[in-house]
Amino acid sequence: MLDTGLLESFLAVVEEGSFTLAAERIGRTQSTVSQQIRRLEEQLGQRLLHRSTHHVTVLPDGERLLPHARRILGAIMEAERDLGGSSLSGHVSLGVAEDFATSRLPDILRRFRRFYPQVTLQVEIGLSGNLKDKLHAGFFDAILIKTKTVSAGTEPLMADPLVWVASPDEPMIYRQRPLPLALHPEPSVTRGMVIEALKAAGIPFTIAHTSLSITGLRAGVIAGMGISAFGRSFIPDGMQIIDTQAIDLPRLADLSFVVELQDGKHDSLAVTALIQAIRENIALLDQHTLPQGGRAGLV
Repeated sequence: MLDTGLLESFLAVVEEGSFTLAAERIGRTQSTVSQQIRRLEEQLGQRLLHRSTHHVTVLPDGERLLPHARRILGAIMEAERDLGGSSLSGHVSLGVAEDFATSRLPDILRRFRRFYPQVTLQVEIGLSGNLKDKLHAGFFDAILIKTKTVSAGTEPLMADPLVWVASPDEPMIYRQRPLPLALHPEPSVTRGMVIEALKAAGIPFTIAHTSLSITGLRAGVIAGMGISAFGRSFIPDGMQIIDTQAIDLPRLADLSFVVELQDGKHDSLAVTALIQAIRENIALLDQHTLPQGGRAGLV
């Protein structure tokens, strides 16, 4: 049976990206954390992490263990909160990218309110670039956003393949040149990744439809105004994935979802509790199952 203490050390190292920071987070010495990681690897008979002088890399078996560790520790914390109650109070302002807000956020907020009814939440939905600017301006305690690359000071939550999508009623739209696109306006992360990929592939394109909201993009795609791109786990209903292996469209890079905290908020118990609720919800997300509306098939 896996020792939950070993899993806690493993999760801390992965999320902090450092044995030193992980030790500080869970109140253990760096040597103890290192020993616990070795014990966990010995129990499983697998290498989980590669540690260099300044960096920790999660190996494939570590990636496989990560969602299990989050689910196990999350279930234990949930049981403790459910049985023990909580007197935690406070106020948290959170900025959330719309992809996540329209899919996972209701579950996160429902569970959080159940365990921490005395914490008030203020949530704003928007484009990731705008949310990041507002965080740095002091408007938010934390943000959950999309990004092309994970930068220092952010905590990676999940990586989701970015895929092309189109209306099932317009199966040949991807053949049009210039390629009609339905995208968010700047500073959309997805928009930048799509345009960069098309320019690198030498494919001419035109922005045929723009909208600040996913609802607006969905309407444009389903109406046949253009194709778009979404994280594979966040495809709106009514769209279908375009199979890039069978057509002349470039494969898109993975889309990273990260959490970033306002300076000085790392010690806030209310903020920490909300971020933990987000982590637990991510652990429950089966990234290998397409949403109901996001079936692969357009070729």
